[in-house]
Amino acid sequence: MSTPSRVVAAFAFVLLSLASSVGCVDRVKYNWAAERAVGYRVGPGDVLRINVWKRDELSQPALTVRPDGAITMPLVGEVPAAGRSVDELATELQQRLEKFYQERPPVTVQVVEVRSYKVYVMGEVARPGELGPNHQVTVLQAIAMAGGFTRFATPNHVVIVRRDARGERSIPFDYDALLKEGQLQQNLLLQTGDTVVVP
Repeated sequence: MSTPSRVVAAFAFVLLSLASSVGCVDRVKYNWAAERAVGYRVGPGDVLRINVWKRDELSQPALTVRPDGAITMPLVGEVPAAGRSVDELATELQQRLEKFYQERPPVTVQVVEVRSYKVYVMGEVARPGELGPNHQVTVLQAIAMAGGFTRFATPNHVVIVRRDARGERSIPFDYDALLKEGQLQQNLLLQTGDTVVVP
């Protein structure tokens, strides 16, 4: 078997394995709310606005997260940012600044430019591959950006493969249930690194 044929065969095997792995997941009782609670995670290349209340000398209007995932601020020094929510990052900055002030100064963190966000759509879509939008997209939006389902697709057995602090898991997505039964909770915002698999 030639190398391209082996790659195609391996790709097909992965797709079938992922699709079948969701068979053991109860699609009706899956906890989509827990997935929604994750929120956006900062990544390398993202540009942050950091405001420290009444401390203009510390505030940063446009601070880019370095390739190693860290940022550097006056007094605070280096702080790991990648993989964290803006609230988690703001809390750590407050804790570190508390050493230098009598009261913990309020800190807010905003993502002003999204540059690290990448999701993937594989399988029976018109244009499978990597997507790099400048904002978070839902499952439906990602499928649309990939050109939509092919005529061979099985839309009610789509799987989102996600890996984060909770580990790797397969999240079911039933297009027919969303469309016909209004199960909008399934149309999750994708996290960076998520892979949508369309069997």
